[in-house]
Amino acid sequence: MPPVVNKQSPTTKGTTRTSRSSSVIDRITPIQFDQDEGIKMLLYGESGTGKTTFWATFPGPILSIVCSGGNRAGELRSLNDEARKKVRTVTLQSSSEMKELVEHAEGGGYKTIVLDHASGLQDLVLKELLGLDELPVQKSFGLASQQTYGQCTQMVKEYCRAMLNLSCNVVIVAQQRTFGGKDEGLDPELIKPTVNAGLVPSMVSWLNSSCDYCVNTFIQAKYAEKTQTVAGKSVTTRVKEKGVEFALRTGKHEVYYTKFRLPLGSVLPDQVVNPTYEKVISLIKGK
Repeated sequence: MPPVVNKQSPTTKGTTRTSRSSSVIDRITPIQFDQDEGIKMLLYGESGTGKTTFWATFPGPILSIVCSGGNRAGELRSLNDEARKKVRTVTLQSSSEMKELVEHAEGGGYKTIVLDHASGLQDLVLKELLGLDELPVQKSFGLASQQTYGQCTQMVKEYCRAMLNLSCNVVIVAQQRTFGGKDEGLDPELIKPTVNAGLVPSMVSWLNSSCDYCVNTFIQAKYAEKTQTVAGKSVTTRVKEKGVEFALRTGKHEVYYTKFRLPLGSVLPDQVVNPTYEKVISLIKGK
């Protein structure tokens, strides 16, 4: 008797048949977003401009992953008692701890995860790759090879990508840096300087595209509108007052990089004074 031969159709020969239910065609759906999905934000600015105060207004519990180059979370001293009650903090001793912290955050019940700050994480990874106890305060040209910088950037991207894949709110904090112009030995008349997160350019470009919202904190003089009658007419003027106010740059700016995902036609202010999570959500919802 001749042997039995299992016949296969031309489309399945040499392959494993895929069930119709798992076809990519079945995954085509209308546009929809999870209402519980948190916002993904890059927050950058100079020291003392209110970055910590702002992210502390996000929903709690908040896990603050501190990587600012010190052994203590000095930035958190600016938080009031109410904010401190909802914040849990940990200082990175090794960059590899990021993986464990992200896994913990996934099921830890946190509503907001903050990396404070990415500039410090970048330095920590570079220090480990170079085998140094500490990086020089002023990093000089030739400190590391181009290959080492590339490896450092790739590792930081992977850590940040894992954070951004979390379903809760994610805030990646960074110091700010001026790109181009005379600070980098370029002619500002030919190359217009720009301000963005204080990271290597390829990392900045990746974060700008990966985050839905990129905002900048700054301090400005405080003004108030006062109305008075001049020649029988009511005239309103802006008068400078004592003190300063903290602000968040949200609208498009010719120097400072910002990004805000909103439907076409939405009105976005250039800045938000005394920014909070609630104010940002109102802008996102078009209010």
